[in-house]
Amino acid sequence: MATFGKIETHVDPSEAGKSFPVKTHVMFTIRGESQTGVVAKQLKNAAVIEIDEKKDNEDLITHSNGVVVINYKQMKKI
Repeated sequence: MATFGKIETHVDPSEAGKSFPVKTHVMFTIRGESQTGVVAKQLKNAAVIEIDEKKDNEDLITHSNGVVVINYKQMKKI
């Protein structure tokens, strides 16, 4: 039988990811520009980040729907 809807699975983050729990405010670089955001979901080697909206990143927000996936090694806590 097919399962329709959202399936919740628990993902254990890597050692690098344990420093970035959900709701952690982080800084990262995308398209050569420094951005900030909040960890929305942890994955094994990366996290889904909700990008902070600013005047100079409106194009990025539009194209990414406000979220990006960033490797833990490319993030810094702020």
